[in-house]
Amino acid sequence: MHKLVVFLLFVALFACKDDKVPTIVVVKNDETFAPDKVRTLMDKWQRATFGFFYQGASPTGLALEGNDRGDVVTTGGTGFGIMALIVGAERGYISRTQAATQLQKIVRFLGKAERFKGAWSHWYNPDGTAHPFGNQVKTGDLIETGFLMAGLLTAQEYFTQNDGIEKEIRDSVISFSNTVNWKAYTNGQDVLYWLWYSQDNRYELPIRGWHEGWITYLLALAAPEPHAISTSVYENGWSRNGGVVYPSRKFYGYELPMGEEYGGPMFFAHYSFLGVDPQRLEDQRVNYWNQNVAHTMINRHYCVYEAPKEFKYGVSDWGLTACYGARPPLWNYSARSPRNDDGVIAPTAALGSFPYTPFYSTQVLMRLDEYSLAHGTYGFADAYSPGTSTSEKKHLAIDQGPIVVMMENYRSGLIWNLLMKSEVIRSALQRAGVKERPAYADGFVRVMSNIATNEYDLMRHPDRGIYEIDLFSSVKGQAHLQFKNADGVMAKDTTFAVNAGEHRFSMGVNSKIISGKRYTVTLTTPSGAASVLTLRLR
Repeated sequence: MHKLVVFLLFVALFACKDDKVPTIVVVKNDETFAPDKVRTLMDKWQRATFGFFYQGASPTGLALEGNDRGDVVTTGGTGFGIMALIVGAERGYISRTQAATQLQKIVRFLGKAERFKGAWSHWYNPDGTAHPFGNQVKTGDLIETGFLMAGLLTAQEYFTQNDGIEKEIRDSVISFSNTVNWKAYTNGQDVLYWLWYSQDNRYELPIRGWHEGWITYLLALAAPEPHAISTSVYENGWSRNGGVVYPSRKFYGYELPMGEEYGGPMFFAHYSFLGVDPQRLEDQRVNYWNQNVAHTMINRHYCVYEAPKEFKYGVSDWGLTACYGARPPLWNYSARSPRNDDGVIAPTAALGSFPYTPFYSTQVLMRLDEYSLAHGTYGFADAYSPGTSTSEKKHLAIDQGPIVVMMENYRSGLIWNLLMKSEVIRSALQRAGVKERPAYADGFVRVMSNIATNEYDLMRHPDRGIYEIDLFSSVKGQAHLQFKNADGVMAKDTTFAVNAGEHRFSMGVNSKIISGKRYTVTLTTPSGAASVLTLRLR
């Protein structure tokens, strides 16, 4: 036994004198935000939220205002719900026939409901009579009508089959489009008014400046005569002859040419853009995509870096918009924003911003998936407070709708593609002087880096499974892209053909392009113009 121990010690000592075997370091991808994981979560919560507009709908087919208001139905929220029904049909949550049948109920209800100069009220009872909304009794609500008509026009583009139900839907939408008297809501002035009180022929709340009401002006511009507004109403009312534009204004380093300081509540960047695609829209005042992305980034920056520490916001808890209260003793409904913050986060703020900030919205989605306190009957609770670990589990149609629709617009562009085909919308944009092909400079487009990190966080698309980045070239030819890692080592060097205009460059991960890593990317377009971007691949 003693000899065996000595022998083993000898072998061990001898082995120690051998040259060390080199350590092989294998760099693995960070799969935290892998496409299959993100896709699974988006499927789960998009479907759950959709349920508010189908399983949770009123027997009339319309969306309930909220799940705490009895049988009161909402017009604007129903417009969002119509879009959600289309998403549900395309995703297979319900059949096309089921979606069409519910739309048939909706248009039949709207056809018999009380209307006020062709516009609908904010809320309705199940019998079609207008339900009071605050001091509004028998009152036409033009902005809610705008949201509703946007949903109906989307349905007109989707339900194109020749069977009886789908034809009835299309015929009803055309009838409604022809009978909303938008012009009557000017009261003879160069502005649209939000409300008309039928009892005393009183107009209230001129719709001016940048907020959720852009879709209302667009629809009013494109209405058939004699119900259309003139371009002077658009210019002097909505745009104030350009007086609402601040070309050089910045907040936290982000340019925000329109709207209130720090952007206001996030629904400004959602409601009009559930169907109107801002990706390629620009006029003499603003690029609409850049406006909405900057608004989102400002909202997030405030939450992550500037908000009071006791609110306990962070990269996975951000997003301020209109919602119920969720923090004792503050249970009030309020249009929350960086200038009106009481510690309450609304899931719809970040999740409704998926097209603008897909990675940052995914961070919130992953957090909420694990945070049972923020789970409601149909998707997520309307609001929650990280600082007090409290939530308001009730739902609102106008908060649930953007989650379903904007998730889909990020994933497939479905609702954007449908409404942008509408002759009404195309005519409206033309009359408003909005171009559908912005004059970009050569380089990366629709890319906005995080001011705090000086990086652009790029996530693989959850359905297509690849990184995608848009660029613009003024001429046709060969473009050149180089990726260098943090050590300055070339990770990718590629040349590819582009036409004049926009081009989408796509790539996957490999042994050199690794998720979780930082890269400096240099783009040279055929004209010789060079652009540099710092990417953090997620």
